[in-house]
Amino acid sequence: MKVHVVYDAMGEVISLGVPLPPAYDFSGPRSGPLALADQHVAELELPPELADVGIVDLSQRLHVDTKQKPHRLAAKKRQA
Repeated sequence: MKVHVVYDAMGEVISLGVPLPPAYDFSGPRSGPLALADQHVAELELPPELADVGIVDLSQRLHVDTKQKPHRLAAKKRQA
């Protein structure tokens, strides 16, 4: 599953959202993820091991691996 992600240069997730379906009626006002200065927006694949996690919890459990090209979502390392 793909999600829209707004993240900073360090890969910290600022917000997540589920893309609208292709059949969505775009005739009205448009909305979507917006990035401020020094932020990025991407549609990235959700790691399979987190597919069952709710969208609210995902932003706390994910980061964007900015060292990979293209950038990708990854689970945060658990601290001991």
